[in-house]
Amino acid sequence: MRRAEVLMAAGLLAFAVVMLRQALHLPVGWTATGPGAGFFPFWLALGVGVVAVVLLWQAVRMPAAEGALVPVGAWKPLLVVFLPIVAIIALLGVLGLYLGGALYLAGYTRLVGRHRWPFVAAVSVLVPLGLFLIFERWFLLPMPKGAVLEWLLYGR
Repeated sequence: MRRAEVLMAAGLLAFAVVMLRQALHLPVGWTATGPGAGFFPFWLALGVGVVAVVLLWQAVRMPAAEGALVPVGAWKPLLVVFLPIVAIIALLGVLGLYLGGALYLAGYTRLVGRHRWPFVAAVSVLVPLGLFLIFERWFLLPMPKGAVLEWLLYGR
């Protein structure tokens, strides 16, 4: 268990260092129009790095634990969450963020949460719609729509 903690903390620290180096290629300070493009990534990477150092320090100091990292019965709930996410990511080019997210939310709220269909329909329509309005309309940031949504919306 301790080895896994150390490896994860070291991996997180390495990720933070890479993020920090990439952020330094952009203006980190204040520009004429506000914070530079690297401002948020820089401070986020710095925060992740500090947390990683604390986690690494704690992991090195903790005594080695006996037993498996994940008990046998705990794999099923992990895979129920993890495998659909992998599938949605793999199908991102086909389904896109909004349709893929709607399918994931519908499946998760119905199968795992065991909610009724009206709730499932509301969540799987309103959350992607809210994300669409925030990213596409408010931030003017196009997100991947996928081939299916492109075909439905634009006939391409």
